[in-house]
Amino acid sequence: MAVVIIGESLNATIPAICEAVKNHDKAWIQKVAMEQVEADADYLDLNAQVTGCDEMIDLPWMVETVREVTDVPLVLDSSNPPAIIHTLESFDWEGQVPIISSITNEGNSPDKLLPVAAKYNTGIVALLMDDDGINHTAEGRFKICQELVKKSRDAGVADHNLWIDPLILPIGTDDNVGTISFELLQMMKSEFPEIRTYCGLSNVSFGMPHRALLNRTYVAMLAANGMEGFMINPRGKEMRAMMYAIRALMGEDQQCGKYIQAHRDGVLLTPMSDDMKKKLEEKAAKEEERARKKAEREARRAAKAVE
Repeated sequence: MAVVIIGESLNATIPAICEAVKNHDKAWIQKVAMEQVEADADYLDLNAQVTGCDEMIDLPWMVETVREVTDVPLVLDSSNPPAIIHTLESFDWEGQVPIISSITNEGNSPDKLLPVAAKYNTGIVALLMDDDGINHTAEGRFKICQELVKKSRDAGVADHNLWIDPLILPIGTDDNVGTISFELLQMMKSEFPEIRTYCGLSNVSFGMPHRALLNRTYVAMLAANGMEGFMINPRGKEMRAMMYAIRALMGEDQQCGKYIQAHRDGVLLTPMSDDMKKKLEEKAAKEEERARKKAEREARRAAKAVE
């Protein structure tokens, strides 16, 4: 299945978005939405959870605001099921079916939204955790996946509408975090070939230096192991370039047309890091100094020859 980019930048945990939601600043929300769409986001994640505000008002407002400028499908992201249900009931979703996020296998969590996903034929994100928290083995998380798939099917949700988030953990806490995800993806796709897979990426690099490097590298590795959905900031130039390359290499870009166009548009040119700029400047200064000293030596030799 094709790689899917979910734009993460309309989330009220981001201070600027929090203020925009509080003030119902349509212009700012629409600006960020269109920047992500122009960076080829396939979905836009919307989170309107702001302390002291009414999400029952703010999430529908956010949906309406974004839909005024784009028809890109949305992810309704909330830990408050009534807000998701109210938002689903407030709009005609024909031709723009959203994904709702999210459930876990904790307590009665699946019971709150699985029937809603079945009723509206939406996608739904399921996080692989249960009452014991996050299992730290591929086998343990796969067991949770099996239980969630069964509950999803029993509720009438089609496998292709179930997006499983295997939960990416920081590699700084466990050397095996990266490979566990690969094992788990293979197990899930083998037993449940129609389910979708989805992840928030930035956790993997938490607490590490050069986080962007780890994130970009892990995206490519996850895609090669079957991950479909990536919650990222598509406006980041280096990550955007990586996504064009991944889609081309995975046969999802006919005749590499989008990759070539991105090259022509200058999208594939990544900005130079401050460290690299400093190193190049130091190298240029040393070369200039060597050239100056060489010129001085040659001038002295020439002067002696005249004498």
